[in-house]
Amino acid sequence: MNERIEVYIPRGADREDPNFFVAVNGVNYLLPRGKKSMVPRFVAEEIERSERAADIFYENVDGMKNK
Repeated sequence: MNERIEVYIPRGADREDPNFFVAVNGVNYLLPRGKKSMVPRFVAEEIERSERAADIFYENVDGMKNK
């Protein structure tokens, strides 16, 4: 449960928030963009899940544009 995993949050656009917000079960995490952070495994898993969901969303949007 207390195992920590290193994650890297890439930098965003110039006007994007310099921090990345993650919330899991009512606990909030604010991770700096462009740096590595040590987070609990469940937070790293939530970040990965969110990235996969965003990828699927943009694939669907691109597919709709090409129809």
